[in-house]
Amino acid sequence: MPTTESKPRRNDAAAARDRREPTLLRRILLHARHDGPRVALAVLLQALASLVQRAPRDPGERAAERFLRALGYRLLARNWRSPRDRRDEADLVMLSPDGREVVIVEVKRAAGPWDPLDRVDVRKREVLWRVLVDLEGAGEAQGSLGGHTTALGRALRGAQSIRVDLVGVRGEGMLCAAVEHVTGIFIRDAPRGPRSGDVRRTRAP
Repeated sequence: MPTTESKPRRNDAAAARDRREPTLLRRILLHARHDGPRVALAVLLQALASLVQRAPRDPGERAAERFLRALGYRLLARNWRSPRDRRDEADLVMLSPDGREVVIVEVKRAAGPWDPLDRVDVRKREVLWRVLVDLEGAGEAQGSLGGHTTALGRALRGAQSIRVDLVGVRGEGMLCAAVEHVTGIFIRDAPRGPRSGDVRRTRAP
């Protein structure tokens, strides 16, 4: 008697789940058909944003954020990207403890003894300056602040200056910790005029 290979059957619960929860591609196609391309695009962007939010954060940036929060800084944004050039990024954007300065934080990490400022070469300084100028411009435009429009925009409008700080961290994973805070690499006052800051160092205890 000839035998035929039968395909494995999926259980009823899995099939019912698939009917209730269509794949992302199917959802987009359904929205495009019934609601138009604008709604379909919005669904796609929302799905991509949720994936980005679930991505694991860099342990060095987490350590720097914990360190600054302990000093009284308030988080305004993580991984803010310039609308002019998405490659230019601020690791953290914080509000100073007195509320007078918006602080762009660059996080640098290494395994051994080192000077954080040695990791910030001429090219990196140019990038950080562009981020500062672009963040200021985005605050004035209000349309380029991503999901942080209210808090970040309010802080930028009320700040007396915007500055760039550097936080040096050491270690890996859960053992990563901030070891030094260098303030005022750049400062841009309001009325906006560029100047190099009075660089101050704070060693972590």
